[in-house]
Parts: sequence; C-alpha cells; structure tokens
Amino acid sequence: MLYFFYYTRLIVGIAVLVGQWAFTHGLYAQPADSSLPHREASVGQQIIISMESYSFTPPEVVVEAGKPITLTLNNESFLIPHNFLLDDPSGIRLVDADISSGDTEVVTLTLIEPGIYPFYCDKKLFFFPSHREQGMEGRLIVR
Repeated sequence: MLYFFYYTRLIVGIAVLVGQWAFTHGLYAQPADSSLPHREASVGQQIIISMESYSFTPPEVVVEAGKPITLTLNNESFLIPHNFLLDDPSGIRLVDADISSGDTEVVTLTLIEPGIYPFYCDKKLFFFPSHREQGMEGRLIVR
C-alpha cells in the first residue's frame, strides 16, 4: 500500500512538471490576429499548411472551385499530435487526417461548390481545452 502512494505522488509530480514546462515554453500560445497571413493558392493549387502548437499557418487559403487541390499538412509541433479536419459549409466532414508530431500527410481533393470550408484540430489532452478551443482553426475559401 505504501508503494501505491509513492508511485501516485511520483506520477502526479511528473504531470505537474510537464504541464508547467508546456505553459512556460509557449506550447499554448496563440498568434495575434495581425500575425495571421492570408495566402492565395499557388499555381496548380498546391497548398502547404503547417501545424504548430495550436495554430495553422496559413490560417486562411483561397482556391478555385472545380480544380484539384493538393494539401501538404506538416505537423511541426514538438511531441503534440494534431489532426486536420475539413468540413464543407453545411458541416459534412470531407477530410479527417491524423498527423503525429514531425510527420507530413498529403491530401488531394476537388471542391466543386464555392463557399467557406472550415478546417481545425479537435485533439484534446485530459481536462485542457481542445486545440480548436485554443484557436487552432482556419478557413479554406473556394471561389
């Protein structure tokens, strides 16, 4: 029984230290609105979206309707897994990709209907707010 209390205190202590380190090293920092770039799609609609600690770069992308789009999703976070969820304007899920820390995934799709397609990460750690609640969302604007 004594060992149970020892290991419980040890685990709680480690969790507190990791949480304190995460907060002091900016893992929960959110960019200011003025620092969020707006990017037009390049030729061929090849888009690179970086996932950092609770933000997407760029958070807003404009593409043309009816032309194939290649999304390269880079998770640049240290130890934090993210996902990339893309919904159509009516809320139907179009893309659901899990990307581990340091990994990249490529998704190709064609969007026919003009509109605003929200994308976000809904990962959540224990009792902390979800990544989306911390500002990890963006918009794919189809014209």
